[in-house]
Amino acid sequence: MKKLTSLLLAASLLVITAGCTDNEKSSVSESSAAEIIETADITEETTQAPTEPISDGITLSNTYGYSLILPKGLDSINSEKIKDTKIESDVDYIMINSSTSKDNLNVVVEQGKDKDTFDGYTKEVFQEQCEALGVFTNFKVNKYERTQIEGFDTIHIETSAEAPDGDTFNQIQIIVNRAEKDADYCYTFTYTDFTDSLTEEYKKSIESITMTKAEQNSQTADEHAGEPYTFKMCEGMTFDAPDDWTITEGESDTPHLVAEDRAMFSSSKEKDVSNLLITISNESDDNEKFLKYTQKDFEALLSGTYTKIESLSFESVKVGKYDAFKYIYNVGGEDTEDLDLRQTMLFINCPDKDTGIMVCLTDFNQNNSDISETLETLIKFS
Repeated sequence: MKKLTSLLLAASLLVITAGCTDNEKSSVSESSAAEIIETADITEETTQAPTEPISDGITLSNTYGYSLILPKGLDSINSEKIKDTKIESDVDYIMINSSTSKDNLNVVVEQGKDKDTFDGYTKEVFQEQCEALGVFTNFKVNKYERTQIEGFDTIHIETSAEAPDGDTFNQIQIIVNRAEKDADYCYTFTYTDFTDSLTEEYKKSIESITMTKAEQNSQTADEHAGEPYTFKMCEGMTFDAPDDWTITEGESDTPHLVAEDRAMFSSSKEKDVSNLLITISNESDDNEKFLKYTQKDFEALLSGTYTKIESLSFESVKVGKYDAFKYIYNVGGEDTEDLDLRQTMLFINCPDKDTGIMVCLTDFNQNNSDISETLETLIKFS
């Protein structure tokens, strides 16, 4: 079960993140009621954020119309050390990591939101969504602030929690709704601090966030729309994203190529906070052992993540030539009663590639039952 356990842990970490950080929908992807939730006192303020940039450090600029100074300590992109003092990016998602810890910064660019939609993303909505998934313990919202960056409506959120592996972290999210004619974008800057050593560096970086001229056009940002996604870690595998779903995490500088071990997709439908996560492990199971897994095995693994699970179906399926299991269940608990939260998981064993693949559809209010029913058809192997 080692492969399944590692895939499920990755799913837990990302689904809650997506569920709490995808702008107004989930405030991001990605990704059930918490066993223990300690809710901090939350105050909502309205202030004007400083916009004067700091002058030293590595500058990240993006053609979607933003720039900032990277926090000292974050020094790698795609496992490669940053060598220049200026990074120029033209993608709508980028992650910068520390080479010595799990600390990181990621920036997601999505279409701008109308005022009513953005105003509807309140502290209560954020708290509810993050508590409902129940992956992290001791989850606290320490600050919720309405502010502005260069005149654009901005939300500043600070949280802390304990991850399933026991590590604690602090996180700051800055969500800027630019939503103007020549730059119809909403930017989410997520600073995650596992070492509890970068608070001041993160604050300096936030102060440096600047809106610049946007060279991309939100109407034609994805020139490869409709084409399948490919995966560097699993050659020959493709994913056909459902209509009106866009990638929010994992795409490399090459369009529709996922270079890392996971990718997150989100629905573009109004008020649909659902997300879809693909995780790739460089381990596979002996196929005979894999085929002996049962529904109880999966329930046991998930019991460490969710407080209550209602199994709906469990079946063995084929994805191309590979054996797989498809498991559909509802996530229950007091905090999820109003969300009607359902997950569809697909576990694919590829022993000839030494690879295990998990696809997890997290469907809020069952808006995507059609995708759940045909999930295994979206993954193909050549």
